Amino acid sequence: MTAFADSACTNKRELGNVLRTGIREKYKTLDPAHASDFYSHILSRRAYEGLVQYHYLKRPYALEPLLAESMPEVSKDGLTYTFRLKKGVYFQDDPAFGQGGKGREVVAEDFIYSFRRLADPRESSDGWWIFDGKIAGLNEWAEQAKRSGRADYGAPITGLVTPEKHTLIIKLTRPNPLILHVLTMPYANVVPHEAVERYGAEFGQHAVGTGPFRLDTLTPNQAIWLRNPSFHGQNYPTEGSPGDKEAGRLADAGKPLPFVDKIIDDIIIEDQPAWLNFMQNNHDYLSKVNKDNAGDIFDLNHKARQTISEQGIEVFTTPGIWFNYVAFNMEDPVVGGEKNKFLRKAMALALDEGPMIEKFYLGLATRAETPIPPGIGGYEPSYRNPSREYNLVQAREILAKAGHANGQGIPELVYDLKSDMTYRQIGEYFQRSMAELGIRVSLNTVSWPELLSRVRRKQAQIWGITWQYDYPDAENGWQLLYSKNESPGSNESNYKNPKFDALYEKIALMRDSPERFALFAKMRDIFAQDVPWIITVNQAETRLTHYWLHNFKIHQFEHNVEKYLRVDVATRAKALR
Repeated sequence: MTAFADSACTNKRELGNVLRTGIREKYKTLDPAHASDFYSHILSRRAYEGLVQYHYLKRPYALEPLLAESMPEVSKDGLTYTFRLKKGVYFQDDPAFGQGGKGREVVAEDFIYSFRRLADPRESSDGWWIFDGKIAGLNEWAEQAKRSGRADYGAPITGLVTPEKHTLIIKLTRPNPLILHVLTMPYANVVPHEAVERYGAEFGQHAVGTGPFRLDTLTPNQAIWLRNPSFHGQNYPTEGSPGDKEAGRLADAGKPLPFVDKIIDDIIIEDQPAWLNFMQNNHDYLSKVNKDNAGDIFDLNHKARQTISEQGIEVFTTPGIWFNYVAFNMEDPVVGGEKNKFLRKAMALALDEGPMIEKFYLGLATRAETPIPPGIGGYEPSYRNPSREYNLVQAREILAKAGHANGQGIPELVYDLKSDMTYRQIGEYFQRSMAELGIRVSLNTVSWPELLSRVRRKQAQIWGITWQYDYPDAENGWQLLYSKNESPGSNESNYKNPKFDALYEKIALMRDSPERFALFAKMRDIFAQDVPWIITVNQAETRLTHYWLHNFKIHQFEHNVEKYLRVDVATRAKALR
């Protein structure tokens, strides 16, 4: 509790134009090429930017230019995208730029360099999957680098061309309706080669981008960001969705961003310290509601209590574009492969998500059936996954038919989970559920970065994890099962099924339509039959803010919402006295 107390004291003295937040897990890296997890996304986006972004207020979600001057010109055949870059955009000052450390202007070659890093075999980027097979000549460049043992960053690439320094032309291998959504992801953010070369393996502990904030201090327990004096500029939206004006979210229309001078991100893993920091006014908003304090926020009908609003706390809840699941390493000799399908199915049938929804998700979740959550095109509210119907009798029968009655002959399984009290309790629930089948499960508690590392190196056997969509299309859920995305890519379960792959390759190039949804149905049937995961719940998002924080709105895909937030410093100062 010492670190918590010190953090509180530090923040209470910060009465200036400062935004104070709690990051709920240890980050892995600030390097966009390796920012594969939610927390690295959040922190890296403070400093790094890409060509396009999502509009902060509009729903349905709409794309808009960021470092591009305008949305790209697209050829009639859908293969060529021409971006005109904003002029006068500079990387933040950093010693990497030589004497004086003055940041230089961003040019189109910087994007080509950044995209090459994803393809460079030496980088082993978690984000290669976003461009793999999509940009003309990029795979060939990567193959040549692999054969020679050296990536030639000066070699031409057919699909990445810069006719002049502020123009970037991207040529695709085939039309891809999702490419602009892909370009919003942190992986596609621009980095300067000077910083990568100077810091080498330590680049992930630095941030040298173009964004509204620059990194001031980074420790294992805290990140401090200051307003970037060389920020190219962006204005608060002048239009939004119905209800935004009434909620006061257009009061700052047209004003320059960001509003705050400083962000203090306290990294607080455990639920209770995070809750206390918020309730004691040490943080301006709470990004994750502690299940043990849910009764203080919601009544039995899951509505916000009046007592919460009387404290000047606003509750935001929206259906989450994410799902939770238990993953199996499909290369593991005990739980993976076709021969162990019986075991995975029995385990899936023995896990009842009903008690989990009430106990661990505040009642603000629904049973998940497929990787398509509510709110995404192709979601089927009436579909029931036959491998997810809780049926302990059937689960025991499956084990008995396979010669493993009461779990006989099945070695103790290992379930990896991150070091958080709630995740520990979920792991213990899973452990008890499997014990009903006679299957022994040991829990291996590790830090979030260590869990990711074990999964990416294919060392984990079973683990619990959450996937939050990167963009609003079902392809982003299905690609988690595409064989070419195996670890260290996004297919962390290392699932491989040629029939599934063939269907995925078709839907990845289609827009939503009855024909596309029919292919989704075939994919979901294969998914239900093979059971590479035990998919559990679609979780709602809940956020709490204090009354002095303005312009807050839950955004499912934009991780740099802090640039839009404004703190009423005088009002907060009174509350902190």
